[in-house]
Amino acid sequence: MIAILSDIHANMEALSVVLERCEKLGVTDYLCLGDVIGYGPEPLAVGRIAQERFSVSLMGNHEEALVTGKHRFNPHAAQAINWTRQQLQGDAALWAWFQARKPFAVKKHLLMVHGSIYDPVHDYVDEPENPIESQQMIDTLNKDFSGFDLCFAGHNHTPFMATTMGTMTPHDGHRQFRIPKGHKAYICVGSVGQPRDRDVRSSFATLDGELLTFHRLPYAIETTQAKIRKAGLNEFLAERLGEGI
Repeated sequence: MIAILSDIHANMEALSVVLERCEKLGVTDYLCLGDVIGYGPEPLAVGRIAQERFSVSLMGNHEEALVTGKHRFNPHAAQAINWTRQQLQGDAALWAWFQARKPFAVKKHLLMVHGSIYDPVHDYVDEPENPIESQQMIDTLNKDFSGFDLCFAGHNHTPFMATTMGTMTPHDGHRQFRIPKGHKAYICVGSVGQPRDRDVRSSFATLDGELLTFHRLPYAIETTQAKIRKAGLNEFLAERLGEGI
């Protein structure tokens, strides 16, 4: 069984809960789709876990902003990434690890990106809102996913899955889907550390053969909020965790 995580955003409380659940499930491999850092108060601790435990950890837009200094972030995100850079530059090995991140990865029949197959770092892919958009996404899966079966992505902080069987969203917080061989799927796993679908619980996915499971887990939000405030980061970054936005 593999676990697919994304958008941890330096939230140690959320990551700890997810890792604990994964260990109980018997997860043997961790794939991270980017944005290990940014927004949150513990980039060193979370970064070191990613460095040591994740077989894949991609370049998200926050890693890119971290190592290049180039971004189009709003003031809250910009302040956080500048603060994060100051925290990390004292750890030369971890800094070098962040610099070496790649924008996509392939494992057997799996493609992993932060955003989309067209722009793996920056592009947002949202859940289809009507039958026409669903069909367009299915057509894209059939046309452009010839080299792999499953594409895992993050970036939009909202879990959903679009397959050649239709579009599905785990609205009840914990859903399982079987993806038979021969079908293709684009899977957004949501965010471990900053969910934005009005559900404050941490989000991630596991894959065991053909069985995909979306998971939602509560964590100590108040502890993370207190750490954000203590670090001097913008109050909005603390408040949004309690609202799931």
